[in-house]
Amino acid sequence: MTTTPQTATPETVTPAHAYQAYFGPAIFEPLSELVVGCAAPAPGDRVLDIACGTGILTRRLAALAGPTGRVQGVDINPAMVAVARSIALPPGAPVDYSQGNGTALDVPGSSFEAAYCQQGLQFFPDRAAGVAEMRRAVVPGGRAVVAVWKGPEHHPLYEAMADAEWPHLAEAGLDVTRDDLVAPFSLGDPDELRALLADAGFSRVEVHERSVEARFADADNFIERMEFAYAAVIPRFAEDPAAFQAYLDAISGQTRALVAEHRQGDHVVVPMHTHIAVAQG
Repeated sequence: MTTTPQTATPETVTPAHAYQAYFGPAIFEPLSELVVGCAAPAPGDRVLDIACGTGILTRRLAALAGPTGRVQGVDINPAMVAVARSIALPPGAPVDYSQGNGTALDVPGSSFEAAYCQQGLQFFPDRAAGVAEMRRAVVPGGRAVVAVWKGPEHHPLYEAMADAEWPHLAEAGLDVTRDDLVAPFSLGDPDELRALLADAGFSRVEVHERSVEARFADADNFIERMEFAYAAVIPRFAEDPAAFQAYLDAISGQTRALVAEHRQGDHVVVPMHTHIAVAQG
């Protein structure tokens, strides 16, 4: 996708499409490779992908589970599910996408060999309930695989952006707090992650540290594309187009020097650091 929020129309791009096109190749495709590198499904496995978004990890899991496997992707955001359904599947397991709540899954108990959640658990209003649902969904001896970013102190660009953004959001009348902006990094304590899984009944919890070098294309429009794509996670971000545009104009100027520090040619390059927990049921 080469359109930007300023030139796109609802017919050509939505925040969910932008999320897939911008965040997908920059962050979540390389991250999904690291996730399955820590714990890949076996051929024939039944696999659940919770908070699947646009299906980036889901499709990789389907390829690994193979034609005798089965993969179900669940996301609370119908726009993300719609984009996931529109993308061709690789050879491998059939995939069923559905809209659903990760804290109250509409799946039978003990029906999957593995449950995955890539960068979703930190957004759950009740994280313990979400992990309990993972435990309920997997068979005895099954696995849970959860990837969450390390804390904001490990991601200084995003923390500095949040500090710059939230006053302008308030001025623009957009109901988004600083906590919303740093929510992706809000489950950065590995001990908290281990405790969530252990308390839900998982055993042998291992937490791996991994990093990706996120490479965002179209460096000149980094802020605009970043903010528009993030509206797929926080829809109210862009509910008022005029207010959102005023916010973009303000924040783009204020963060220009900050972004320039991470520019390499036509890309903005940012290291991102994650914990990947693998737990046995």
